[in-house]
Amino acid sequence: MILNWLIAENSSEVGLSWFDFFSIGHICFGIGVFLFFSLFYTIPKNKGKTPLLSLLAVFIISVIIFIIWEALENLLFPILGWKFEGRVDSWPNLLWDIGFGMIGALGSWLFCYLIFQKQKSIWGYYIFGLIGFGLWLGVFIILRSILYP
Repeated sequence: MILNWLIAENSSEVGLSWFDFFSIGHICFGIGVFLFFSLFYTIPKNKGKTPLLSLLAVFIISVIIFIIWEALENLLFPILGWKFEGRVDSWPNLLWDIGFGMIGALGSWLFCYLIFQKQKSIWGYYIFGLIGFGLWLGVFIILRSILYP
């Protein structure tokens, strides 16, 4: 109860506290978005061609997508009734959601460097990335069902 401005302790604090249950989903989103756009780097690079995007460009595109997502989530989704309990996020929560997406993207970038660039394993990178994405998504779904039935 003391730190509920930082960590949501119940559903009435979701979207208001800096870190809530859905922050895990934003990490999943970051992993998935970076994995998708890194295809424009890894596939050409694996074939010995010049990549269409650098990994920095992939990260920047990912951040732009996180910002657009938060705008949609907080401007359009409440109007359509798709937002959790119909309320918009607080500014700290909104900024931390973008930050958690960036953490997921940075984690994927790190694994791209370690597995794809150093080991030259495109399949290892994507299989590991999809397993990581699936693991985070599984944690998200399980915790969602437990914490907010």
